[in-house]
Amino acid sequence: MSDRIEDERWPVSVYAPIDKTSPWETPEMSSSEVYRTNLSEVHNSDVLIAIGEGGGSAGIGQELEWAIRLGIPALYLSPKEVSRQIQGAPGSLQTATYEEDATTLEAVIQNFLRKWRYSIVDGPRRRSSRRLRFASTTQQLRHAWESSRRRTEVAAQVGVDFEFIDLALSDPILVSAMSAETLSSLATELGVSIMSHDSGPAFVLSVPHLRSLMIAADKDGWSDGEIEVLLIHGRASIQRGDELKLHTLKGWRDLRRRL
Repeated sequence: MSDRIEDERWPVSVYAPIDKTSPWETPEMSSSEVYRTNLSEVHNSDVLIAIGEGGGSAGIGQELEWAIRLGIPALYLSPKEVSRQIQGAPGSLQTATYEEDATTLEAVIQNFLRKWRYSIVDGPRRRSSRRLRFASTTQQLRHAWESSRRRTEVAAQVGVDFEFIDLALSDPILVSAMSAETLSSLATELGVSIMSHDSGPAFVLSVPHLRSLMIAADKDGWSDGEIEVLLIHGRASIQRGDELKLHTLKGWRDLRRRL
């Protein structure tokens, strides 16, 4: 890109569903595996570029919607005409035509990457922040869901498929992308509070807890990022009433091994 500093490189890794999950490349994959794979890849991407050659596929539309919900910069390209529904989608979605000309296609993509470069490069930080913010809620919901004896009833009450809950609770990123109504209903049915963890004494780490964490982190060389994650999971552990003794070094080390 033209704004690189002193030959600074911008490393790029491309995931192309047509090569990874198409029927002709991976006939052994089930429909569920294809969905989960592409869902995970989009949610872990910094940018989405879709080329609607021949009108594109239904999967492209679904992937664009995932990107819009997560605020991932997205570019939809069409040889001649772009669907008005795609053009009208809100969020960081840009559309363009390239008249089946490779030079035009290249120019459009370069301009898009220049325009959204800082958001794209910031993708890993935004994902990390989102995971941290939803890590505790996800852990609590997953624990309550896996230990529940009325999962079929819960799914019916929330109005979602049983497998949807299993999938959504597998990653804080997926929980963060759930609709507010679904997340609230699921938490209510499972008896999990999704209020701020600093809103009540049950969620507060005491001075002995914090002192033990900092001593363990210093002795074992844990990074600031690891400490942040442990703080979130530590509060969740206290809320659940786990038997971890977080006022001791061993308690924090045991918690870290579980993550």
